[in-house]
Amino acid sequence: MLIAIALFVLAIPVMAGKVTQVNITHPTIDVLQAYGVSEGEGAQMILGYDGFGDSTITAVPGVLSIVPGGTYPAYDWTNFINAPSSYGPFIKNVTLTKVTGTTGQCSDVFPVTTVNQQGSPNIRVWWPLMYELPGTTWTLTVFYGTRLAYKDSANPNNAAYAHTEVWTFAVDADLESMMDELTLFHEIPFGKDEVGLISDEVLYPVLEADLAGVADDLANGDTFDGGMGLSDFEMAVSDACITTSPAFPDPTGIRTGIANTDENPACCKLLADSEYVGFKYNLFQTAK
Repeated sequence: MLIAIALFVLAIPVMAGKVTQVNITHPTIDVLQAYGVSEGEGAQMILGYDGFGDSTITAVPGVLSIVPGGTYPAYDWTNFINAPSSYGPFIKNVTLTKVTGTTGQCSDVFPVTTVNQQGSPNIRVWWPLMYELPGTTWTLTVFYGTRLAYKDSANPNNAAYAHTEVWTFAVDADLESMMDELTLFHEIPFGKDEVGLISDEVLYPVLEADLAGVADDLANGDTFDGGMGLSDFEMAVSDACITTSPAFPDPTGIRTGIANTDENPACCKLLADSEYVGFKYNLFQTAK
Protein backbone atom coordinates (compact mmCIF):
# COMPACT_ATOMS: atom_id res chain seq x y z
CA MET A 1 0.00 0.00 0.00
CA LEU A 2 1.40 3.37 -0.98
CA ILE A 3 1.02 6.24 1.45
CA ALA A 4 1.22 9.32 -0.77
CA ILE A 5 1.54 12.55 1.19
CA ALA A 6 0.93 15.96 -0.40
CA LEU A 7 3.13 18.89 0.58
CA PHE A 8 1.61 22.30 0.20
CA VAL A 9 1.93 25.86 1.42
CA LEU A 10 -0.70 26.82 3.95
CA ALA A 11 -1.89 30.40 3.79
CA ILE A 12 -2.04 30.76 7.56
CA PRO A 13 -3.20 34.17 8.73
CA VAL A 14 -0.92 35.75 11.32
CA MET A 15 -1.51 38.36 13.94
CA ALA A 16 -1.21 42.00 12.87
CA GLY A 17 2.31 43.33 13.13
CA LYS A 18 5.72 42.14 12.09
CA VAL A 19 6.15 38.36 12.03
CA THR A 20 9.47 36.76 11.17
CA GLN A 21 8.76 33.08 11.87
CA VAL A 22 5.74 30.85 11.27
CA ASN A 23 5.93 27.25 12.53
CA ILE A 24 3.43 24.67 11.34
CA THR A 25 3.55 21.15 12.77
CA HIS A 26 1.22 18.60 11.16
CA PRO A 27 -0.26 15.64 13.08
CA THR A 28 1.76 12.43 12.96
CA ILE A 29 0.74 10.10 10.13
CA ASP A 30 0.84 6.38 11.01
CA VAL A 31 1.80 3.74 8.44
CA LEU A 32 1.85 -0.06 8.71
CA GLN A 33 4.47 -2.61 7.71
CA ALA A 34 2.10 -4.84 5.70
CA TYR A 35 -1.39 -4.74 4.22
CA GLY A 36 -3.86 -7.09 2.63
CA VAL A 37 -3.77 -6.51 -1.13
CA SER A 38 -7.40 -5.40 -1.23
CA GLU A 39 -6.45 -2.45 1.00
CA GLY A 40 -3.85 -1.05 -1.41
CA GLU A 41 -4.67 1.77 -3.79
CA GLY A 42 -5.45 0.14 -7.13
CA ALA A 43 -4.24 -3.21 -5.83
CA GLN A 44 -5.27 -6.36 -7.68
CA MET A 45 -5.18 -10.00 -6.69
CA ILE A 46 -2.26 -11.72 -8.44
CA LEU A 47 -3.23 -15.16 -9.68
CA GLY A 48 -1.15 -18.16 -8.70
CA TYR A 49 0.81 -20.46 -10.96
CA ASP A 50 -2.30 -22.05 -12.49
CA GLY A 51 -4.30 -18.84 -12.77
CA PHE A 52 -7.19 -20.28 -10.80
CA GLY A 53 -8.46 -20.88 -7.30
CA ASP A 54 -6.98 -19.54 -4.08
CA SER A 55 -3.35 -19.67 -5.19
CA THR A 56 -2.88 -15.91 -4.91
CA ILE A 57 -0.63 -13.31 -3.34
CA THR A 58 -2.78 -11.87 -0.60
CA ALA A 59 -0.51 -9.48 1.33
CA VAL A 60 1.91 -6.74 0.30
CA PRO A 61 4.61 -4.71 2.08
CA GLY A 62 3.75 -1.23 3.25
CA VAL A 63 5.63 1.66 1.63
CA LEU A 64 6.09 5.20 2.91
CA SER A 65 5.94 7.27 -0.27
CA ILE A 66 6.60 10.97 0.30
CA VAL A 67 5.56 11.90 -3.23
CA PRO A 68 3.28 14.92 -3.13
CA GLY A 69 1.40 16.30 -6.07
CA GLY A 70 -1.96 17.43 -7.29
CA THR A 71 -3.72 20.67 -8.07
CA TYR A 72 -3.92 23.86 -6.06
CA PRO A 73 -3.45 24.14 -3.14
CA ALA A 74 -1.48 20.85 -3.16
CA TYR A 75 1.65 21.85 -5.05
CA ASP A 76 3.82 19.30 -6.78
CA TRP A 77 7.07 18.52 -4.91
CA THR A 78 9.32 19.78 -7.75
CA ASN A 79 7.26 22.92 -8.11
CA PHE A 80 7.29 23.48 -4.38
CA ILE A 81 11.08 23.52 -4.41
CA ASN A 82 12.14 24.67 -7.86
CA ALA A 83 9.53 27.12 -9.12
CA PRO A 84 9.52 30.25 -6.95
CA SER A 85 7.34 33.08 -8.17
CA SER A 86 6.46 36.51 -6.92
CA TYR A 87 4.19 34.73 -4.46
CA GLY A 88 6.82 32.22 -3.30
CA PRO A 89 7.49 29.91 -1.67
CA PHE A 90 11.26 30.17 -1.70
CA ILE A 91 12.82 27.00 -0.29
CA LYS A 92 15.69 27.62 2.10
CA ASN A 93 16.33 24.03 3.16
CA VAL A 94 14.71 20.60 3.37
CA THR A 95 15.73 17.96 5.92
CA LEU A 96 14.58 14.40 6.60
CA THR A 97 15.52 12.60 9.82
CA LYS A 98 14.79 8.91 10.34
CA VAL A 99 15.06 7.41 13.85
CA THR A 100 14.56 3.67 14.28
CA GLY A 101 12.27 2.26 16.95
CA THR A 102 13.56 0.25 19.88
CA THR A 103 12.99 -3.39 20.76
CA GLY A 104 14.09 -5.85 23.40
CA GLN A 105 13.81 -8.61 20.81
CA CYS A 106 16.83 -8.97 18.50
CA SER A 107 18.23 -5.56 19.39
CA ASP A 108 21.51 -6.61 17.74
CA VAL A 109 19.64 -7.13 14.47
CA PHE A 110 17.71 -3.86 14.83
CA PRO A 111 20.10 -1.39 16.52
CA VAL A 112 18.94 2.14 17.22
CA THR A 113 20.12 4.33 14.35
CA THR A 114 19.54 7.85 13.07
CA VAL A 115 19.68 8.85 9.40
CA ASN A 116 19.88 12.51 8.39
CA GLN A 117 19.34 13.74 4.84
CA GLN A 118 19.53 17.39 3.83
CA GLY A 119 18.86 19.34 0.66
CA SER A 120 15.88 18.65 -1.58
CA PRO A 121 17.78 16.59 -4.20
CA ASN A 122 19.11 14.33 -1.44
CA ILE A 123 15.82 13.51 0.27
CA ARG A 124 14.84 9.86 -0.15
CA VAL A 125 11.09 9.79 -0.71
CA TRP A 126 10.53 6.00 -0.98
CA TRP A 127 10.88 3.78 2.10
CA PRO A 128 9.73 0.12 2.14
CA LEU A 129 8.42 -0.78 5.58
CA MET A 130 8.52 -4.59 5.69
CA TYR A 131 11.57 -4.68 7.96
CA GLU A 132 11.11 -1.35 9.72
CA LEU A 133 10.47 -1.53 13.46
CA PRO A 134 7.27 -0.14 14.92
CA GLY A 135 8.03 3.21 16.48
CA THR A 136 10.41 4.20 13.68
CA THR A 137 9.80 7.82 12.66
CA TRP A 138 10.60 10.04 9.72
CA THR A 139 10.53 13.80 10.29
CA LEU A 140 10.39 15.94 7.16
CA THR A 141 11.10 19.63 7.75
CA VAL A 142 10.75 22.25 5.03
CA PHE A 143 12.15 25.73 5.61
CA TYR A 144 10.86 28.38 3.20
CA GLY A 145 10.19 32.08 2.92
CA THR A 146 7.63 34.37 1.31
CA ARG A 147 7.67 37.92 0.00
CA LEU A 148 4.04 38.93 0.19
CA ALA A 149 2.34 40.01 3.37
CA TYR A 150 -0.41 37.84 4.78
CA LYS A 151 -3.61 39.62 5.73
CA ASP A 152 -6.23 38.95 8.36
CA SER A 153 -9.52 40.79 7.85
CA ALA A 154 -8.86 44.36 6.75
CA ASN A 155 -5.61 44.83 8.65
CA PRO A 156 -2.40 44.50 6.64
CA ASN A 157 0.43 42.46 8.07
CA ASN A 158 4.10 42.65 7.40
CA ALA A 159 5.55 39.74 5.50
CA ALA A 160 6.06 36.48 7.40
CA TYR A 161 9.49 35.89 5.97
CA ALA A 162 10.50 32.54 7.50
CA HIS A 163 8.33 29.45 7.64
CA THR A 164 8.91 25.96 9.01
CA GLU A 165 6.57 23.08 8.20
CA VAL A 166 7.08 19.69 9.81
CA TRP A 167 5.58 16.36 8.79
CA THR A 168 6.14 13.23 10.91
CA PHE A 169 5.50 9.66 9.78
CA ALA A 170 5.60 6.73 12.22
CA VAL A 171 5.51 2.97 11.72
CA ASP A 172 2.71 1.36 13.70
CA ALA A 173 1.67 -2.27 14.13
CA ASP A 174 -1.51 -3.98 15.28
CA LEU A 175 -2.86 -7.51 15.22
CA GLU A 176 -4.31 -7.13 11.74
CA SER A 177 -1.04 -5.86 10.27
CA MET A 178 0.82 -8.69 12.04
CA MET A 179 -1.51 -11.21 10.40
CA ASP A 180 -0.87 -9.55 7.02
CA GLU A 181 2.87 -9.65 7.71
CA LEU A 182 2.69 -13.33 8.61
CA THR A 183 0.94 -13.99 5.30
CA LEU A 184 3.46 -11.86 3.46
CA PHE A 185 6.43 -13.78 4.89
CA HIS A 186 4.76 -17.06 3.97
CA GLU A 187 4.33 -15.96 0.36
CA ILE A 188 7.58 -14.08 -0.35
CA PRO A 189 10.43 -16.38 -1.42
CA PHE A 190 13.77 -16.61 0.37
CA GLY A 191 15.94 -14.75 -2.17
CA LYS A 192 15.93 -16.59 -5.51
CA ASP A 193 14.87 -19.82 -3.84
CA GLU A 194 11.46 -21.39 -4.30
CA VAL A 195 10.85 -21.51 -0.55
CA GLY A 196 8.95 -18.86 1.43
CA LEU A 197 10.51 -16.83 4.24
CA ILE A 198 8.20 -18.93 6.43
CA SER A 199 8.87 -22.37 4.99
CA ASP A 200 7.48 -24.59 7.75
CA GLU A 201 4.04 -25.59 6.44
CA VAL A 202 3.14 -27.21 9.75
CA LEU A 203 4.12 -24.19 11.83
CA TYR A 204 2.42 -21.56 9.66
CA PRO A 205 -1.23 -22.45 10.48
CA VAL A 206 -0.25 -22.71 14.16
CA LEU A 207 1.05 -19.12 14.09
CA GLU A 208 -2.10 -17.99 12.29
CA ALA A 209 -4.24 -19.65 14.94
CA ASP A 210 -2.21 -18.05 17.74
CA LEU A 211 -2.80 -14.53 16.40
CA ALA A 212 -6.48 -15.26 15.68
CA GLY A 213 -6.85 -16.49 19.26
CA VAL A 214 -5.28 -13.30 20.61
CA ALA A 215 -7.72 -11.26 18.53
CA ASP A 216 -10.64 -13.24 19.95
CA ASP A 217 -9.36 -12.76 23.50
CA LEU A 218 -9.07 -9.02 22.99
CA ALA A 219 -12.58 -8.88 21.54
CA ASN A 220 -13.77 -10.54 24.77
CA GLY A 221 -11.71 -8.23 26.98
CA ASP A 222 -9.51 -11.12 28.13
CA THR A 223 -6.02 -9.60 28.25
CA PHE A 224 -4.63 -12.44 30.39
CA ASP A 225 -5.33 -15.19 27.86
CA GLY A 226 -4.42 -12.77 25.07
CA GLY A 227 -1.01 -12.25 26.64
CA MET A 228 -0.53 -15.99 27.03
CA GLY A 229 -1.48 -16.56 23.40
CA LEU A 230 0.93 -13.89 22.18
CA SER A 231 3.68 -15.40 24.35
CA ASP A 232 2.98 -18.79 22.73
CA PHE A 233 3.31 -17.10 19.34
CA GLU A 234 6.68 -15.59 20.33
CA MET A 235 8.04 -18.89 21.60
CA ALA A 236 6.99 -20.72 18.44
CA VAL A 237 8.60 -18.04 16.27
CA SER A 238 11.86 -17.91 18.24
CA ASP A 239 12.19 -21.71 18.07
CA ALA A 240 11.83 -21.62 14.28
CA CYS A 241 14.52 -19.08 13.30
CA ILE A 242 16.83 -20.36 10.53
CA THR A 243 19.80 -18.67 8.86
CA THR A 244 19.92 -20.64 5.61
CA SER A 245 17.25 -21.34 3.06
CA PRO A 246 15.87 -24.89 2.98
CA ALA A 247 16.67 -26.79 -0.21
CA PHE A 248 12.98 -27.40 -0.83
CA PRO A 249 9.56 -26.94 0.84
CA ASP A 250 9.03 -29.62 3.46
CA PRO A 251 5.44 -29.95 4.73
CA THR A 252 6.59 -32.05 7.69
CA GLY A 253 8.40 -29.09 9.20
CA ILE A 254 11.81 -30.76 9.22
CA ARG A 255 14.76 -28.51 8.18
CA THR A 256 12.37 -25.59 7.65
CA GLY A 257 11.44 -22.54 9.70
CA ILE A 258 11.44 -18.73 9.49
CA ALA A 259 14.22 -16.84 7.69
CA ASN A 260 16.50 -14.82 9.96
CA THR A 261 19.41 -13.45 7.93
CA ASP A 262 20.92 -9.99 7.52
CA GLU A 263 18.94 -9.53 4.31
CA ASN A 264 15.74 -11.18 5.54
CA PRO A 265 15.33 -10.88 9.33
CA ALA A 266 11.72 -12.09 9.13
CA CYS A 267 11.95 -14.06 12.37
CA CYS A 268 13.28 -11.12 14.39
CA LYS A 269 10.76 -8.76 12.78
CA LEU A 270 7.85 -10.94 13.92
CA LEU A 271 9.31 -11.05 17.43
CA ALA A 272 9.79 -7.28 17.55
CA ASP A 273 6.25 -6.65 16.28
CA SER A 274 4.85 -9.10 18.81
CA GLU A 275 6.58 -7.24 21.61
CA TYR A 276 5.25 -3.89 20.35
CA VAL A 277 1.69 -5.21 19.97
CA GLY A 278 1.84 -6.85 23.40
CA PHE A 279 2.57 -3.54 25.08
CA LYS A 280 0.17 -1.64 22.81
CA TYR A 281 -2.79 -3.79 23.91
CA ASN A 282 -1.60 -4.08 27.53
CA LEU A 283 -0.98 -7.79 27.12
CA PHE A 284 2.57 -7.54 28.49
CA GLN A 285 3.66 -5.74 31.63
CA THR A 286 6.59 -3.37 31.67
CA ALA A 287 9.45 -4.11 34.06
CA LYS A 288 9.29 -2.28 37.39
